[in-house]
Amino acid sequence: MASAQLLANVERAEGCRLTAYRDSRGFWTIGYGHLLTPQSVDWTGYAITQTQADAFLAHDLDTAALQCATLPEWASLDTDCRRDAITECIFNLGLGHWSSEFPQTRAALRAKQWNAASQHLMQSPEWISQVGLPRVARLADYIQSGSYSLQPASSSAP
Repeated sequence: MASAQLLANVERAEGCRLTAYRDSRGFWTIGYGHLLTPQSVDWTGYAITQTQADAFLAHDLDTAALQCATLPEWASLDTDCRRDAITECIFNLGLGHWSSEFPQTRAALRAKQWNAASQHLMQSPEWISQVGLPRVARLADYIQSGSYSLQPASSSAP
């Protein structure tokens, strides 16, 4: 079960759209960044309730947490904040992208080199362009500090 802080962070970062849309990479999405399947279907006009969006988010975060537990770096994460940061990364990027595109970040995490891990996370211009610098910077700060030093803003993400 996702922490209240993780839920709040993902809800704020993703925003909630109850009607299907194409995300920044062209994938059919709904709710809080929930990918619709199959992608070959035209989901135009498909809508869900807020309750369904909340259920999709809870399920997606639980799936991400289960995937995180299989990672070699998971055992090195010594605070709930760091674990939430990596769970949010896996939720957003997917396990495959995290594994293939962030080898230096992952190695630094395994070595508990928090500053280096934070810096390596920030060196992904493609990801930053997809999700925005504030989100990546927040996650990098969580990894570096190990605490929720950047509190969620009260407003929603665009």
